[in-house]
Amino acid sequence: MTPTLAPRELRRIRSALLAWYDREHRSFPWRGVGDPYAVLVSEVMLQQTQASRVAERFPRFMARFPTAAALAGAPASELLGAWSGLGYNRRALALQGAAAAVVRDGWPGTIDGLRRLPGVGPYTARAVASLAFGDPVGVVDTNVRRWLIRRLDVTDGPRDLQRAADALATATADGRPADWTHATMEFGASVCRSRVPRCEACPIADGCPSRGTAARVPVTRQPPLRGSDRAYRGAVVRSLAGAGGEGLAEPELRLLVYADAAIGPAPGDDRWTRMLDGLERDGLIHRAGGIVRLGGATIDA
Repeated sequence: MTPTLAPRELRRIRSALLAWYDREHRSFPWRGVGDPYAVLVSEVMLQQTQASRVAERFPRFMARFPTAAALAGAPASELLGAWSGLGYNRRALALQGAAAAVVRDGWPGTIDGLRRLPGVGPYTARAVASLAFGDPVGVVDTNVRRWLIRRLDVTDGPRDLQRAADALATATADGRPADWTHATMEFGASVCRSRVPRCEACPIADGCPSRGTAARVPVTRQPPLRGSDRAYRGAVVRSLAGAGGEGLAEPELRLLVYADAAIGPAPGDDRWTRMLDGLERDGLIHRAGGIVRLGGATIDA
């Protein structure tokens, strides 16, 4: 069972974390941004991608696709070219689908409505709600999950973790839901870290049951990238992005992908065909006349 903290303790923790965030937070180009489209773009980019890489790519992406309408109307090939290198390229197509839904129907007014947007799950919906719309709701990503378990002794389950995050998000009516969301993630990333938590720098160390003895909080790990279909699929998209809109003849594309020894040994004919078939089903490439190009063969309006 998860312990129930007194409201006074929740307020103390919230106040201390916000004060720490004001002093110590890192500067990222999406911090302080309230436009829901920009928030959604940043949150989708940050899914399983390092913040440092997103910090470099986010401004360029926003300059190229400054509004939901601009993204919704862009050719998939242009979008995938701009996204290449961020990984998990299907996220880009889902983001474009979300932009199209917003252009058509407007922004949803509830978390459940946000969750119905393509590619938006429980965490992303709550992040957009708090960062863009000022809703006092808690978010639970990998970093927040870790410190909630360690500091509050929360049971490691989605319901209990979300309940604890929401209790902290609503502990005080200070009008800072966006800052609080950023603070909770920043704290887990820079202080209550996975491998070497910085207990000596922790602003909420008093009363922490894990202070000085914090154990690793297990997470589901991705299988190794090298030699995986994910590595080869990413290399295909990168190679096509580098070729521009003209595409590449399949033998030339195959040589370019195989030249990248870092992704693993060259796959056989059957695996190569299977990967291209999968990329085409996912709308990431299309083949015509022996030429492979980015994007689906047709784009629904």
